[in-house]
Formats: sequence, structure tokens, C-alpha cells
Amino acid sequence: MLFKFNQQGFATLEVILMITVLGILSAVAIPRYKAITISANTAKVQADLSTLDTAIALYQMDNGKVPSELKDLKDYVQDVENIKPPTGSVYVNGEEKDLSGSSYSIKTVDNNPRAVFGDNTSEQFTKATSSSSASTTTT
Repeated sequence: MLFKFNQQGFATLEVILMITVLGILSAVAIPRYKAITISANTAKVQADLSTLDTAIALYQMDNGKVPSELKDLKDYVQDVENIKPPTGSVYVNGEEKDLSGSSYSIKTVDNNPRAVFGDNTSEQFTKATSSSSASTTTT
């Protein structure tokens, strides 16, 4: 006695269409994911540097001198020894840059002590270029 099994599967055309749809979705999703990750890294660096700048100002007011290293800010920033910049790229003055290997530090910028990351202050970490963010109004 022979049994016939009703075998069903995907046709070649269905498989090709599915692969095409997945390719299109990944072509859209992967660049978006990368841009969102870079924006998130940039926001973290901005927030960290702003916090460190505030701590530097408080340290100066309390001690009358500039902190020599980030460890000096331990009374002003919780767990300052473990503040690490994100890995990957960030936006610096509108350009995507990979600052891996850099760390936060204190540097004098325009005669003021500032927290920097890769020799850049918090204001330089932005997706827009500095010339496009400045607008003039005439009346």
C-alpha cells in the first residue's frame, strides 16, 4: 500500500520575494540604527562634560584652585572614577568622529578650566555645524 503525502513548501518565487523584502528592510534599518547610536553617544558625552564642568566650578569655589585631575572631583560627582565615555562614534561640530581610546580630562580652554573629551568641550559635540546653528534676524 502506497501512501501519498501532500507535501507543501515555499515556491522559489516566494523565497526570492522574502529575501528581497528582508534586504530592503535591512538597508533602511541598519543606517538608522547607526545614526541613532551616534546621536545617543553624543548626548551622553554632552551630559558627562556638562556635569564635570559644573563640578569643576564648584571645586574652584570651595577650594580656590583648579582641580588637577578628575579624581579631585570625587566630592562633587558620584563615582567619578568610573565615568567613562561611550565607545564608538560621536558628532563633533557636525562631523562623525571616532574618539575611541580618548578619555575625559581637565584642560584650560580660553583661560577657564573645562572638562574635555578628545580636546573638545561639551559645546562642540553637536550634529549641526556651528555655522548652521547661528542665525541672524534683521528688522
